[in-house]
Amino acid sequence: MMELNSTELLAIFEHLTNWQDRYRQIIQLAKMLKDFPEEQRVVDNQIEGCENKVWLTCKKNSEQTLTFSGDSEGRIVKGLLTILIILANNKTVEQIAQTDFLAILKELCIIDELSQSRQLGLNNIITRIKLLANNN
Repeated sequence: MMELNSTELLAIFEHLTNWQDRYRQIIQLAKMLKDFPEEQRVVDNQIEGCENKVWLTCKKNSEQTLTFSGDSEGRIVKGLLTILIILANNKTVEQIAQTDFLAILKELCIIDELSQSRQLGLNNIITRIKLLANNN
């Protein structure tokens, strides 16, 4: 995955003035996720309550930061997952606990355009990110 940080992510969305452009950008971001290993596509890594199947894993790095990997069967969900992974990657457990993912998605003008079921799925992914962080 091309390494983007939160600041670069905000800069990309800053210039997008309508939902169609943001929608296309979300789909583009989905292409940035590294291939997710088949052996990781297990029930324990699957997030319940999403429109599409979503898998997420986490590992702690030597400098006590976390790296998340994931995948989804749906392009939009995969793009949204990519955004959340960008926001969570290379942070400590404490930094992830302090991150208001929904506020950032609102700042990117994404959250208000999503259906209720997609918003619920996003909440489930955010909950899993924080749970995985705490368990590492």
